[in-house]
Amino acid sequence: MSAPITLAPIRIETGGIDSEGRLAFRDGCLIGVLTLLDADAYDELGVGRHWFLEAGFGRAAAEPRPPTFPTLDAARTWLDDRTSRVRPRCAAAGRSPSDGWCGTGLSPRR
Repeated sequence: MSAPITLAPIRIETGGIDSEGRLAFRDGCLIGVLTLLDADAYDELGVGRHWFLEAGFGRAAAEPRPPTFPTLDAARTWLDDRTSRVRPRCAAAGRSPSDGWCGTGLSPRR
């Protein structure tokens, strides 16, 4: 069974007015960065106050266009569905990083 996903609050410099964010972790490895979309800027598109995956890592990076999420629970469920199949490997644990957002594939073993 996979470890639960934890979300840590953080402020993010997005270059816009959206700055509330969450870092998503599983087993101590960063798997995603979520940003809360501003209501005024995004209500017209129907996604104001939704969470957006700014960056995904490992299996969470495989989705070319992830959806926006109306709640953090919805984001956590989506991340869980994509990352629970294989335990994430992270460089912090002395392992090679998994496929990242850059799409360069696995890094060689060190």
